[in-house]
Amino acid sequence: MTKLNAIAEQAAIQLRNLVAEAHADILAAWDGCIAEAQAQETKPKLKLSYAITLDLDKNEADYGLTFGVRHKLTITAPIPNPDQTTLPLDTDTTATLKTDKGSVTAPLPVFRDAVRQMRGATADDFA
Repeated sequence: MTKLNAIAEQAAIQLRNLVAEAHADILAAWDGCIAEAQAQETKPKLKLSYAITLDLDKNEADYGLTFGVRHKLTITAPIPNPDQTTLPLDTDTTATLKTDKGSVTAPLPVFRDAVRQMRGATADDFA
């Protein structure tokens, strides 16, 4: 048996030991993950990570189990075009929409919200 095979066999034993030791905490994290996912209206994902760190100088192996709910925040935004300048618009800026039937002026945040809502709409919503 090679040293690497011996490490792998010991890793399996240590994983079982760590899971047994943290069983109640892992199940609590499991329940918390489901509750958090329901609150956020997302799919529940509980991450269990097992790592083996070899200290070759000391001839030791550390076996580590981590678990918990992963939080991730993302924002999708267009890639900026450095050749196109942006206007310095603030919350006091107003926008005017003119049509052949008249015009309407509103604060810029109102127009931004309307555009966001329209982006989620379909053509049937305007029929």
